[in-house]
Amino acid sequence: MKKITAPTLQEALSQAALEFGCSVTELEYEVVQYESSGFLGLFKKPAIIIAQTKSTPTSPSPKNPSSAMQKPKPTQGDNAEFFDASEFIKEPAPKQTFQTRDEIIAEITASIEEMLSFMPYKISTVQVSFSDPQTLYIFLDGADSALLIGERGYRYKALSYLLFNWIQPAYGYNIRLEIAQFLQNQEEAIDAYLVGIVNEVRREGKAQTKPLDGILAFIALKKLRDTFPDKYISFRQNAQNERYIIINDFYR
Repeated sequence: MKKITAPTLQEALSQAALEFGCSVTELEYEVVQYESSGFLGLFKKPAIIIAQTKSTPTSPSPKNPSSAMQKPKPTQGDNAEFFDASEFIKEPAPKQTFQTRDEIIAEITASIEEMLSFMPYKISTVQVSFSDPQTLYIFLDGADSALLIGERGYRYKALSYLLFNWIQPAYGYNIRLEIAQFLQNQEEAIDAYLVGIVNEVRREGKAQTKPLDGILAFIALKKLRDTFPDKYISFRQNAQNERYIIINDFYR
């Protein structure tokens, strides 16, 4: 028997066949660990198998010619824990177990803490809770919060995007990411600015914002769409590639 480690199960089987000098169909193997792509590109796991060549017991030739054409049925003997490599490779069945909200929160919190342990930032607080039935509130804080946010919030935006693209498909929830008081401060600043824009839309029927940086643009877009659901509200870019928002009527 040999323990074989490779990036995928198929590569592990090919490597085992090469080491034993046989074909893959002549192997018996036990899957110790299936490969895993990990979380956000981190924590990947290789495939691990324990393999050996199939034993070929000697036995007298059958007297009945027809019996020689029959394939022996698999038995559950000493080697029952090994899979027959000539059969198709079976992937592990997806988990069907129901998770409570507390279990989901604990699982996501542990994954985020593990992810942050690979980053060069001191983040001491990771809190996950439900802000509403469809949204998870994720709060991060620590000595390096400003570094995790980044200039103009570019790291904040990237981290928020990564977390959403992991959590939404896996758990079905939207996210609201807060690092220190960054999101709160940004929302308060944009609320104060949008007062004049909202008044202009109500007076003139249309308006245009000044160029907005980073996360401010997305916060403003959401707030304006919530305030004017019947208006056409979208991003535009000026000659300097600065992003601003236009509010107008839908053309009919």
